[in-house]
Amino acid sequence: MSVKQKKDKKKTKKKSSEKGGVAVKEKVKKEDVIEKPAEKTKTKPPREATITISLIENPVTTEEKIYNAILRIEQLIQSDVAISREDLFDLGEDIERQLKEILPEWIDKPWMYVTPEHQKQLDSWCSDWSNFILEYARINIKHIIHIEEERSEYPFRNKQAKKELDREQLQEIGDYIVAQEMGIWWDKKKIRLRLYWRTLDEWADIIYEWSIKTGRAAGAERVMTTIDIQEAGQPWSTIPQADLKRIFNIMEDKGYIEWANKKKNVIAFIF
Repeated sequence: MSVKQKKDKKKTKKKSSEKGGVAVKEKVKKEDVIEKPAEKTKTKPPREATITISLIENPVTTEEKIYNAILRIEQLIQSDVAISREDLFDLGEDIERQLKEILPEWIDKPWMYVTPEHQKQLDSWCSDWSNFILEYARINIKHIIHIEEERSEYPFRNKQAKKELDREQLQEIGDYIVAQEMGIWWDKKKIRLRLYWRTLDEWADIIYEWSIKTGRAAGAERVMTTIDIQEAGQPWSTIPQADLKRIFNIMEDKGYIEWANKKKNVIAFIF
């Protein structure tokens, strides 16, 4: 082989190696292009997808929330049974707005904060105030009001009218409520007033209807202690224990419950 032929052969090998290098580079570039979409798949899913997954993983919790929400709405539509203060807020109800709705036209009249001297006018004055106080207690779900605490609140202290009811006036109104059998004094000093904005008979019906709507009456949770009733988070939960026992006696007479123990502090709903 001549020297010229050897040189030509070397050049040919060099060119082929260069072409091979280019091919390798092109191959690498193609692999890079293929890997880029794979990197996108590693990104986090959108927020909606995360929520959907969590709901699927916890179907029982979700069903319970939906059931409770529907139950509260049904209670509100069908009747006012067993709607707690928390339920009212959850359903968009505003206690302050309800209070404004029941405020009588005379609430800002200065003369309504002055005790009348004549008996006829006094009876009318006490009647007006007692009707409002009962509605006020019902909306705020108060079974016992503390006179010293309430008289510092609106409308008993009315800044617009620049008037307020003192302790003696509220006790006068309280005496009228007691005379009408709509309340009783809870202490000898006449500071705490137990208000019956629902009768005990009505509460007996309400508690039993609640047990049916929630499935307790026909389920394993039909047995409840007095403490369970008080911790149920319902409007009757803050009823004094002495009155709760009277309500249970009424429920027993109506065939709603039976006593589950001899001490009569555990009830069992009858379905």
